[in-house]
Amino acid sequence: MPIISIDQKTCNKCGICALECPRRIIVLPDGSFPQVVAELEATCNACGHCVAVCPRGSLSHRDSPLKSSPKMEKGLVVNPEQVEQFLKGRRSARVFKDRPVSREIITRLIEDARYAPTGHNLQEVEWLVIDDKKELARIEELGIEWLEWVIKNLPKVAADSNLEEKLERQKLKHDAFLRGAPVLIVAHANKSSLASLAGIDSANALSYLDLAANSLGLSTCWAGYVYIMANTFPPVKEALALPEDHAAYGCMMLGYNKFKYHRIPCRKEPKIIWR
Repeated sequence: MPIISIDQKTCNKCGICALECPRRIIVLPDGSFPQVVAELEATCNACGHCVAVCPRGSLSHRDSPLKSSPKMEKGLVVNPEQVEQFLKGRRSARVFKDRPVSREIITRLIEDARYAPTGHNLQEVEWLVIDDKKELARIEELGIEWLEWVIKNLPKVAADSNLEEKLERQKLKHDAFLRGAPVLIVAHANKSSLASLAGIDSANALSYLDLAANSLGLSTCWAGYVYIMANTFPPVKEALALPEDHAAYGCMMLGYNKFKYHRIPCRKEPKIIWR
């Protein structure tokens, strides 16, 4: 069975699908309808471009069927000014409300995030969501153990990062790592699946989730220390309990921000090399 099917009643043989196909596996023989080059079929990475680009909705792909590919709504397209404020207005939250985030909302965010680009369309990013207060508190406690370990075994690293001060603050108030966020989201993937791509793909997916959260009145902050511990400190690895062959490629706090932002702060001017 071919991987694409064509509705010959509506297809006008424009050839856009063939021109758009990244792998050039779709061809348009003279006077005929689009078809897949049989010997190249196995190279298709199911990106769905052919389905998305067809202006008449005449093409369906085995892994991206037309019925599961909703039409783009023209009324939902945002203008450049909206995009500019949306992106520039995004902030990293560090003061969260003591308010849970429903799993329905988190699922919606992950649904959006799965549309982030992935290398070779691998779609290898998987998710761990921790919204249990006891488990989150446990990670904060393990953070103290990690700080003590680094200070003892890597004194230069500890000094350069001022970790002794962080340890004292963490002992006084156990929320320096997660900032009291009610949710921790970990993007993870198989360690053997092109690790160099997995890290980029996970960052892309978390960035999508980050921006989508903002649209729902939620805020985020990248949990860099948790990410480091997740990959270097056995007690945290054990606490996260990811699949044995997986690694964490990004961690993010999620919750309702306690405050609202009213202005866009300055940023450094971009350094651009033109050629």
